[in-house]
Amino acid sequence: MPSTHYSDAEIAAALEACAREPVHIPGAIQPMGCLVRLDSDMSRIRQVSANIENILGISVADALAGEARMVLGDELMDLLASERVKQDKSATVLTAQREVQGERRRYHVVAYPSGDDAFVVELEDQMYPEGHRLLDKVNDWLAEVRQIDDADTLLDALTQWAQELTGLERVMVYRFDEQWNGQVIAETRLAAAESFLDHYFPASDIPAQVRRLYDMNRVRSIPDASAPAIPLVPPDVPGEAAPLDMSQGVLRAVAPIHQEYLTNMGVGASLSIAMHEGEKLWGLLACHGLEPRPLEADLRDALCVLVQIAMSQLRVLRTQADTRLLHDIHDSNEILSDEMGRPLGPEGMIQRHGAQWLELLDAAGIALVTGEESSGLGTLPAEKNLVAMAGWLSRHQQHDTPWHTQALATTPLAPWQEGDLCGLLAVALPTESNHWLMLFRREQRHSRRWAGKPEDTPMMRDGKLVLTPRRSFAQWQDEVRGVSRAWRAIECRAFGDLAKTLAVLTSSHEIAQLNEKLHHANRKLKSLAYSDGLTGTWNRYRMEQAIDAELNAAERHNRPFAVLLFDIDHFKCFNDTHGHEAGDEVLVALCSVLQGILRPTDNLGRWGGEEFIVLVSDCDAVGGMHLAERLRQSTAALDLGNLGSVTISIGVAAWRPGESLKTLIARADQAMYRAKESGRNRVIAEASSITSPPP
Repeated sequence: MPSTHYSDAEIAAALEACAREPVHIPGAIQPMGCLVRLDSDMSRIRQVSANIENILGISVADALAGEARMVLGDELMDLLASERVKQDKSATVLTAQREVQGERRRYHVVAYPSGDDAFVVELEDQMYPEGHRLLDKVNDWLAEVRQIDDADTLLDALTQWAQELTGLERVMVYRFDEQWNGQVIAETRLAAAESFLDHYFPASDIPAQVRRLYDMNRVRSIPDASAPAIPLVPPDVPGEAAPLDMSQGVLRAVAPIHQEYLTNMGVGASLSIAMHEGEKLWGLLACHGLEPRPLEADLRDALCVLVQIAMSQLRVLRTQADTRLLHDIHDSNEILSDEMGRPLGPEGMIQRHGAQWLELLDAAGIALVTGEESSGLGTLPAEKNLVAMAGWLSRHQQHDTPWHTQALATTPLAPWQEGDLCGLLAVALPTESNHWLMLFRREQRHSRRWAGKPEDTPMMRDGKLVLTPRRSFAQWQDEVRGVSRAWRAIECRAFGDLAKTLAVLTSSHEIAQLNEKLHHANRKLKSLAYSDGLTGTWNRYRMEQAIDAELNAAERHNRPFAVLLFDIDHFKCFNDTHGHEAGDEVLVALCSVLQGILRPTDNLGRWGGEEFIVLVSDCDAVGGMHLAERLRQSTAALDLGNLGSVTISIGVAAWRPGESLKTLIARADQAMYRAKESGRNRVIAEASSITSPPP
C-alpha cells in the first residue's frame, strides 16, 4: 500500500516503533548453537533454547530439571567458576569438551552476565579443522600490514584477506558519516555478487539501537538469514521483570525486519565486525554470502583480529598524517620576522604564509577579523560580512573552542554567506574576544549513489502500521549541494594552533608598534631638547654639553680642538629691511650650506639670535683658521636671490690646557668682536696676530 495513504503522524509513530525495536531481547536464538541460562550463582538452570538436545544431547525437560554440572559438564563448570571470580561484567570466551552420546565433542563457549540475576552460556560446535592455519594467516596479515603506508590500500587489502578466509561472495568496508549513513569505501567480491562500492546506505539500515549493540559486541554472525529462530523455553522466567538481554552473545536471533532486509538484498549469510576508532563506531567489515554458510567461531575470531590490526595501522597512518599537518603548520610559524628582521604583524604573516595554509587545510580563503577591520588572502566574503560574522561569534560562541560548519546556509550566519563559500572554521584569538581567525571552504557538490532509494515502506501488519525494508537495491542517485568538505578534528586543532600563534604576533606587533611610537616620541623630545627649532642645528644647551665632553677628552688625551664663534653681519638691518620671515630663511639657508662644509666630527650649533658656534674636534688654531675662512667664503658666495647676500665675522679660539668652557667661549667671543670692529666679514683668532685678508 503506498505510503501516501498514511498520515505524517502515523508514519512518525511507525518510525518511532522501529527505532524502539528490542533487538537485544528477541527471546530466541539462531540455530547454530544452543543457550543455557543460569541463575546468578550458577546453581540452577532457568531457561534453555529449544534445540539444546541437538547440541548437548539432553532434552529440554531434563536440562531444566537437572543440575548445571550435569547439563554443561564438569570441565566447563570449573572454567566458568574460575572466570566468575574475576567479577567482570564482560563476556568470556572459552573452549570446552564433553562427551555427548559416546562422542567427544568440542565447544566454543561465550559466557556473560545478563542483568543482576542471570548468567548466560552460549555453546557452538567448534568445527574448524585447521585452527593453526588461521593463526598463520593472522601472522601473515600482521607482516603485510606493517608494509602498507596508505589507508585506501590497507582497507582494500583487508577486504581481500577477509574474502579469502571466509569464501563469501562479497566483503565490504562500510564507513559511517556524520549522519550515520554508511558508504562502501572498499570491496572485494566474486563475479556472482553485485558491487556496492562507493554506494551509500541510509542510517535507518543500521538504526541506533543496533549501533549501540556493536559498541558492546563487535561481532554479528548470521550463518543463515532465512533460518527460523529457536525459542527459549520457558518463554518467560517466573519473577523476572524483563526478557533475557542477549546483547553480549553471538546467538541472538535475527529481527524479522532485518531478515526481510537481507532477503530483499539477496543475502543468505552475513558476518559483520565492528570497526572502532577510539570509543566511536567508525564502520563495519561486512561480509555477505549469497547462500547460507557456516561461520565458525574460530573464523570469526580470526577476522576480529584482522580488523583490530587494520584499525591499529589505520590509526598509525592517520597519526602520521596528522603529525605531518601539524609539523607543516608549525614550520610555517617559525618565520616571524620580515627581511629586515622586524617582527611580522598578523597581516604580514597571512600574506607570507597564507597560500601554504590554504593548501595544507584545503581551503579557499583565510581572514583575520579584528574589530571592524579584516585582512586575509584568497576568496573571502566582503569585509562588512566578515565583521558581521565575527560579531555574531563573539556574542554566541565560546571563545576556547573552534566553531565550524559545512553548510553556512543552515546556520545563523547564513545572511552573510557569499557565493559558494559554505564551509567555515572560526577560532577566537585568545588575546582578544572580538578577534577571529576564519577559514572558508567552497561547496563540494557531488552525487551520491545509494544502494536503493533510502526509504522504508509503511505497511499494515497484524492491524499495526509498520515500516518494511525496501525491496530494491538498484542504484539510486541524488546530488549534494550547499555543503563543503567536513572539518576534521586535526584540522581544527592545527587551525587553533595557528590562531594562538597569530594572537602572540598580534600582541607582539602591538607592543612593537607602541615601542616604535615611544622611541619616535623620545627621539622627538630629544630633538626638541637638543636642536634649534628653526635651523635644525644643535641648540646652546647641546653645544655646551658637547664642548664640556671635548674639554674632558682634551685634558685626558691632550687632544686639541677649537671653537668658531660667528655672527651674521648687520643682520638687524637685514631683518628691518626684509622682515623676520626673510631673516629666518637666511638662517636656514646659511646653516644648510655650512653643514655641507663641516667634517662629520664637527658640530654646528645656534648660540643665540644670529650667533652660531662650530666645535671643531682634533684641530689646532691654524686648522681652525683654515676652516673658518672656508665658512666665511662660502657664506659670502651664498646666492639669496632677491634678498641679496650676507657675510659673517668669525672668532677662533683653540683649547688651552686647564681652561674652562666659560673662558674658552669668552676668548672666541672677544676674537669675533675684534673681527667686527676690524670691518666685519673676516676671521680673527683670539690672542693671535693671524687674521684673514680683508675681503
